[in-house]
Amino acid sequence: MVTVWKLIRHARARLWRAALVLLLIPAAVGCQRRTIQVYEVPKSPGSQTELTAAGLVPPAPAAGVKWIRPANWQEQPLSEMRQGSFRVPGPDGASADVSVVSFPGTAGGLASNLNRWRGQVELPPASDDELRQATQPVAAGQVEGILVDYASPPQSAKPSRILGAVLETPDRTWFVKMTGPPAFVEMQKETFNQFVRSFEFSQAQSEGEQGPGAPGRPKSSNEQ
Repeated sequence: MVTVWKLIRHARARLWRAALVLLLIPAAVGCQRRTIQVYEVPKSPGSQTELTAAGLVPPAPAAGVKWIRPANWQEQPLSEMRQGSFRVPGPDGASADVSVVSFPGTAGGLASNLNRWRGQVELPPASDDELRQATQPVAAGQVEGILVDYASPPQSAKPSRILGAVLETPDRTWFVKMTGPPAFVEMQKETFNQFVRSFEFSQAQSEGEQGPGAPGRPKSSNEQ
């Protein structure tokens, strides 16, 4: 008889546990629903990082631009973000990547974009004054811009170096960047600078106008 009562109590306990689980399920589901995050797409152009994260692709330039491609730079397929893409082969399997990207307006501001480049080579953010002191002026025809050179700290496990240029036309900001091993990038520094200086913007773009029938992507030439 004792055994029968034990079995009954055991069965009742199991039923209570099952009922408690059924009662808790809706509460748990409600908690999970409340943790869902809602993200808003920026209404105005931000930095390149913000635009990429939001899944936005910058519109193509209204007018054309051309440049002189160095002889040993290999053109790579373009993407929605890149309007120019090159691979620079080097000795012992070394290589560097070169990208040309443009965004309408100021693309979130110069400081935010330069600090983003610094972060890519493991450098801490810098103040506006520090950023300005580390730039060099450059001119591409009538368009003024700056050059920067950022390298990873000596203790970096994966050392890298960025040569960058920012060119501002009345309606867009152009970013030209080379990324690769520090020693190889040093060998390519003057070639990179010449590439930036070779940029020629059409009359319509330099004045911030949109000419009819203007090409949607920049053209690359191999003039030597």
